[in-house]
Amino acid sequence: MLRIRRNVPRAAGASHRLPVSASDHRGARHARCGRVRAVPRRSGPLPLALAALMLAASGCTQRHEGMGPDARPFENPAQAPFVTALRAGDAARARELLAAGADPDATDADGTPALHWLIRRGDRDAVRLLLDLGADPTRGDARGRTALHAAAMSKDTGWIELLLDHGVPVDVPNTRNGRTALFDALRAREPGSIDRLLAAGAKVDARDRAGTTPLHQAALVNDIPSVKRLMAAGADPRATDDTGATVASYLYDGDPGVLAAPVRRDYAWIRERLAAAPKH
Repeated sequence: MLRIRRNVPRAAGASHRLPVSASDHRGARHARCGRVRAVPRRSGPLPLALAALMLAASGCTQRHEGMGPDARPFENPAQAPFVTALRAGDAARARELLAAGADPDATDADGTPALHWLIRRGDRDAVRLLLDLGADPTRGDARGRTALHAAAMSKDTGWIELLLDHGVPVDVPNTRNGRTALFDALRAREPGSIDRLLAAGAKVDARDRAGTTPLHQAALVNDIPSVKRLMAAGADPRATDDTGATVASYLYDGDPGVLAAPVRRDYAWIRERLAAAPKH
């Protein structure tokens, strides 16, 4: 049986976990999502369909666009010829259309810039060409996510490399909520992206507009290894969000015995350092 409580941290170690944003856990402040505590069942893991249904009902699920050639088409008839030229690798035609008024920052019907759309299609050559033609990689989509945020949610770290090589700042903020790409990599639970962003100098104590840090975000999605990784990289476990909560407020507080052995070791490491951390 799954019990739902409001305003308490979620448990970790479940077989099926969906990414949840830190700001979606504001409870009374935002009146959107409560914190869900899943009590492990000895008879087996919580069915994915039930978990997804419950999180979807609360508005807490992270929606991902598909990556690869089957992603939805670019829905902007006026700009479609320009995008078609990019996909065909026809630089001359793309420049001709650009001179005639095509917009390198064109968006589709959902507010997705062509650059994001091409990343999700997995078309590196078209992305490089569009960047060369002046597309702004810091432009946000309808949710404020820049191209680097889109790249951070991919399993292919080559997208992060491409954008960083083009000069995109590793801590470019989401244009709506101020989160860096590291937040999105954590929400998507992509360790390769997390490691690459940290290696590029992503700030471990960056804050979004609700005061949330990547450390809070890692705890909120029950990513214990990433909580350890961030603390080892210098993240301050005493940092508070706008509710006054530290990472300890969101960290798994259930039975460590249900965790896999490597995660249990990380959890013990975290608890030891939280206990030893000086108080403000």
